[in-house]
Amino acid sequence: MSTIDSLAQSFMKFPGIGTRQAKRFVYFLLAQNPYYLDTLAREIAELKKTITQCTGCFRYYPRVGESSLCSVCVDDADSATLMIVEKDTDFDSVRRSGSYAGRYFILGGTIPVLERDPASKIRIHELLARVEEGASDGLSEIILALSANPEGDFTRDYILKALTPLAARLGMTITTLGRGLSTGTELEYSDGDTLRHALKNRC
Repeated sequence: MSTIDSLAQSFMKFPGIGTRQAKRFVYFLLAQNPYYLDTLAREIAELKKTITQCTGCFRYYPRVGESSLCSVCVDDADSATLMIVEKDTDFDSVRRSGSYAGRYFILGGTIPVLERDPASKIRIHELLARVEEGASDGLSEIILALSANPEGDFTRDYILKALTPLAARLGMTITTLGRGLSTGTELEYSDGDTLRHALKNRC
């Protein structure tokens, strides 16, 4: 296998990237000057060294000091609410909208509708532990902010089934985003106004 094919196969592991796009990436790189390629290679090599995962919300963030928590988890965010999102890009979208000032939890994905082992696809055990811990920190509302598509709906139903008994015991409410999000919409690509409307009309 040539270096071109090998690198294309690596690009095909990226979300939503097919054979043609992967090959385009490779040919694009071949057309760039050596400085660009060296810089890109160095940044990729440094990624795991400089970026770490928060032990509170599980998002990736630039490592600073010895703390295992990101700035969002240690600042003065409203500890009464906990928003559950699928992935880091969803977290970024909500933060950019300026419509929410509470804490976050990143699931790490969604559950395929026909998945036989749902617990292996998301951080459900870590979520339950986070909610339990939140009780002593004043947590009163859990917001399920998942994409309005079949996998998002399936994941929401699975989480509701797992969380409802715990939330009832701890006196917490569980809400979901209002349908300001159109069916089939991924949270990552929603604009700020849509997110604000969905948050306002959560139920």
